[in-house]
Amino acid sequence: MKAPDPKMKISSKPPEETADSLRSLIDLLEGIYGIPKSRGLGPVDILVQTILSQNTTSANTHRAFENLKRRYPDYGALLAAPDEEVAEAIACGGLANIKTRRIKEALQKIRERKGRGVMVKGEERGDPGEGIEPAGMATGIDLGFLGRLDPHVARDYLLSLPGVGPKTAAVVLLFGFSMPFIPVDTHVNRVSRRLGLVPEKATIEEAEGVLEAITPPDKRCSFHVNLIRHGRAVCKARSPLCPGCPLRELCPYPDREGQKG
Repeated sequence: MKAPDPKMKISSKPPEETADSLRSLIDLLEGIYGIPKSRGLGPVDILVQTILSQNTTSANTHRAFENLKRRYPDYGALLAAPDEEVAEAIACGGLANIKTRRIKEALQKIRERKGRGVMVKGEERGDPGEGIEPAGMATGIDLGFLGRLDPHVARDYLLSLPGVGPKTAAVVLLFGFSMPFIPVDTHVNRVSRRLGLVPEKATIEEAEGVLEAITPPDKRCSFHVNLIRHGRAVCKARSPLCPGCPLRELCPYPDREGQKG
């Protein structure tokens, strides 16, 4: 992951004041939306569900995921099923043919690599002594070994899978292993910029780096989830509900009320 540009202005406040303000913001969001609870999904489930979530609503994502889990007893059975059958099961989430291909390609690559160590950019990193499954120890489709790797090596592994981008990798590592990442989706990106936490012209990758650098490790999951909740409920892309926003006193955006973006 590219480190945030040190020249990027995050805040005019002293670092300790910025940290205090961010902690107040996190506490306020938790007071409004609660502290997110884990759904208890394994990392492969999280990967599949995140692929299903692309370009659709949360409700449709959960419906498509539950359809898959009901129809296929395990991911080996899903891989063996005809593409048309899988696409039918996830049709409620949209882009069914594309998502079927992405899910199958990622699962197949995980199964092919199982027991061969972590391959990143053509080079194997680590050995059995560092916690990577030695050859012949395991079969099937599993990502549990990522929890024993350096977070950035684990991220590189996920990014090397077909169809897995930075946001998907960060979701799997944050929710599957409590690793120190903050996935930046459209809501996190929009709300964090409006709050002045991320420079307006920052790329998504730079936004990830900035948010990860300023957010307490134990609050990254809560902050990520509650920014999404706030973006959906109040800080909408168009016509944000600024007058009644509970974050109004902490946010510079009301001065631009009525603008889009």
